[in-house]
Amino acid sequence: MTLFSKSMCLRSLLPLGAAVLLAACEGEATATGPDAGVPEAPINQVVTFGPLNASSPDTLVFFSFAKGTLVPRSGDWDLAFRRYEVRLNSPAIGGATSKNVLGVALENNKTATDAQVLAFTTANTLSEFDAIRAGLIPIPADDRFQTDRLTENRQGYLNLSGIPTANAANYWKLRLANGSFALFRATRIKFTPAFAVDTLYLESRLQSGSTLGAVQTLAIAPAGAVRQISFATNAVVTGGGCNWDLEFNPAANQLSLVPNVACNAGTYPGPTSPTFANATVASDAPQFATFLSTLVGPIPNSVLDKAAPFRYNLQGNDRLHPAFNTYLVKSGTRIFKLQITDYYSNTGVAGFPTIRYARIQ
Repeated sequence: MTLFSKSMCLRSLLPLGAAVLLAACEGEATATGPDAGVPEAPINQVVTFGPLNASSPDTLVFFSFAKGTLVPRSGDWDLAFRRYEVRLNSPAIGGATSKNVLGVALENNKTATDAQVLAFTTANTLSEFDAIRAGLIPIPADDRFQTDRLTENRQGYLNLSGIPTANAANYWKLRLANGSFALFRATRIKFTPAFAVDTLYLESRLQSGSTLGAVQTLAIAPAGAVRQISFATNAVVTGGGCNWDLEFNPAANQLSLVPNVACNAGTYPGPTSPTFANATVASDAPQFATFLSTLVGPIPNSVLDKAAPFRYNLQGNDRLHPAFNTYLVKSGTRIFKLQITDYYSNTGVAGFPTIRYARIQ
């Protein structure tokens, strides 16, 4: 097993990767998790909780360190789980009344080989986990601890490996300049033989009341010019005041989508599930950023990131394998260490993670 060292804790943090969709052979089941947890365990006492039912592809479940169990979204929660995704109680997840829970990845097994990860067990990794105490808290904390947050990615609608292509799996909840809401995504980008943008194709679904409408398609032919887009009218418009929602700049060094910030337009990234076609609401984002947004956090939610809780398909069987990476989570003045030690229920059903944690300060 990769040895944990204080220098690794203080000096190394892996850049955060984007979440990826797993094409895994996974089933669903009724909750099998425990009914109660271990509230207020003594400092440095390791607590195991789970398997907890996070198997829904579109609904988060919420865990409280203080209560040691799952609680309602309206409760005093610290962590949120959905399948292999782990989130913190931050404004980007919990909204304006969030606790602003912070975290940091210690990356203790970032350099472990796949063979080493396959050999890890809850038993043979326990002593290293137990050895992580308050002396390893990054100092100064403000420089290391971060929360889940929205960051700007003006090209987030594209795949940028080689000639850019539209990433139709990515979509956004959009607050329009007129105060209403919609979903949108890019489905195709076409280039001329000289590799200038010929046409960008967008799809949108307008929300009326609490219902999302049918898919609208819009072809934007820039001919080298910046274009303003109105989703309310599903048209390219001559921008003036609040009659547009997004601006597309086709310049080769831009390829950017920017919301109409002056009129309070903003975006929030749609989750992996439900998909654009199956989403039912656009107005429920905890916050709308004044840019084309990407959700990132200190606990990577991508199996491509070696600092993430899991690695994928190491034995060719479409399963997740716990990497036993450790995270520090700061909730108020308390700091906890956390690992995700399993992804499957007692009967082998996916989406039932088990965690172990201990308060260290």
